[in-house]
Amino acid sequence: MESTAIELIKIIPSILWLFLIIAVLIIFYRPIEELLKKLGGFEVWGVKLIVVRDSIDAAIELAEKSPQWKVEILPAERDLALKRTKQHINLFKGTQLLWVDDHPENNLNERRMFRQLNMDIDTAKSNEEALNMLNNGNYDLIISDMVRDNNTAAGIEFLQQLRKENKIIPVIFYVGVFDFKGGVPPLAFGITNRPDELLHLTLDVLERKKS
Repeated sequence: MESTAIELIKIIPSILWLFLIIAVLIIFYRPIEELLKKLGGFEVWGVKLIVVRDSIDAAIELAEKSPQWKVEILPAERDLALKRTKQHINLFKGTQLLWVDDHPENNLNERRMFRQLNMDIDTAKSNEEALNMLNNGNYDLIISDMVRDNNTAAGIEFLQQLRKENKIIPVIFYVGVFDFKGGVPPLAFGITNRPDELLHLTLDVLERKKS
């Protein structure tokens, strides 16, 4: 009996420490959870949404700084796009995207954002290169600029050629300067100069194709 009592006395500190740790976790669960999110990001089905957020923030910052784009995106508008992305994150996985732009360095952040969402992205710098890639691959979506090599109608010409060849692939124009009065070009799915709207338009396409 005496030896048993001694053994119990020895393990009492360990038990007390265990209870203390449990109490701390219960009391500070929310702050600890928020800290871990900030330190390591948070994942949904393997996607680090904190990287997506950082990428769209960088894209928005560049767009807002450009005197030509004249973009102003409120934090609430960005958060709405991210919330919708999180809710429908499964739609992005495996999507084949062709991005047509003669200056691909201008949309590095946007492509990084989509790659983090597990989209497969190919790039083309001209109409000819894009059409050749379309003849040799299957794509779910095309994102294109409008002006290339001083040709202000390059994007429209590409879209018209696409439809002439009976390629029914949704095309979103992602442009620097957006004339709201002109509306969406005929045969295009949408047009925008805002990174948050690009996310929304992409989700609109994927919801129709995959839902």
